[in-house]
Amino acid sequence: MRDELKKDIIRNLYLFYGEEEYLKEYCLKQIEKSVVDDSTRTLNRIVLEGKIDIEKLIDNCETMPVFSDKKIVIVKNSGLFTSKNKGEEKTEKKGKQHDQLTLFLQSIPSYTYLIFYEEEIDKRIKYVNVINKNGLVVEFSYRKPAELTKWVIKVFKASKKEISMTAASMLVENCEAGMNSLLNEINKIISFMGDDRKVTEEIIDKVCSKSVKGRIFDLTDAIAEKNSAKALELLNDLIVLKEPVPKILFMMTRQLRQILEMKLLINEGLNEKEAASKMNILPFIAGKLYKQAQRFTVDVLKAAINQSLEMDIAIKNGRLDGRIAAELFIAGFCG
Repeated sequence: MRDELKKDIIRNLYLFYGEEEYLKEYCLKQIEKSVVDDSTRTLNRIVLEGKIDIEKLIDNCETMPVFSDKKIVIVKNSGLFTSKNKGEEKTEKKGKQHDQLTLFLQSIPSYTYLIFYEEEIDKRIKYVNVINKNGLVVEFSYRKPAELTKWVIKVFKASKKEISMTAASMLVENCEAGMNSLLNEINKIISFMGDDRKVTEEIIDKVCSKSVKGRIFDLTDAIAEKNSAKALELLNDLIVLKEPVPKILFMMTRQLRQILEMKLLINEGLNEKEAASKMNILPFIAGKLYKQAQRFTVDVLKAAINQSLEMDIAIKNGRLDGRIAAELFIAGFCG
């Protein structure tokens, strides 16, 4: 997709979907720049949002552009690509409209650039297949941590700031998912730094809001230090943020598994860098896991993982309240 945009190849029909809003918006803006002049933007840029009237959509696409040879029609969250539509009452009129849209998507006027901008889609819906044959269907999923780390370094560099790979990976791991969230944190850091050039881990820790994943790391640190008061305080913070206890236990278990994997690799004689490469994880995560692994034995980690799984089953069976189960787990571990 981005390779086509770099070569100024623009198609007449797109379906954008997925959770990564930053990249969706970026590609949409690039297409807009190529298709619509600033001078005629208000006349030749049409945005339709919400449940769509098919006749209105087709009419907007077929109307000739004004003082230009191109126009763009953006359709946001139309509902045309979700299975919820299947439950709608089928009438003869609606059936004809859907057939009409199917035919239209196969022969869009050359002057019209139609982009469907959706949060999620059901790939079984026939329109998805029609667009795939006559245009381009693009999924914008969250980027992998390694890609995001490189992007963070690049964004700071554009603002004449320096950040190490370890600090950048710390920022990625501490942030909520999504490049928009990361960009918000980057802007906060840049504003805080003023004329200073180097972004340090201390600055990130001081300025940035921590994601659930980052808080789970802190919680595991507190447990490793046998600091039950701090661990219970962090658990309470997560519950106040309305994080479900089963999710907290799941994320703790996943981290304990990573610590166990790191511990086993250390026992095999691998150093931190070698273990990070073997586990395919970022430097900041490797450093945290390496430190945590020093504080546990293999047997303790295995027992903790088994206990967290038992707690999860007890919660699901109704034998234990979620919060009480998590507190018992922390107390037992710290004790």
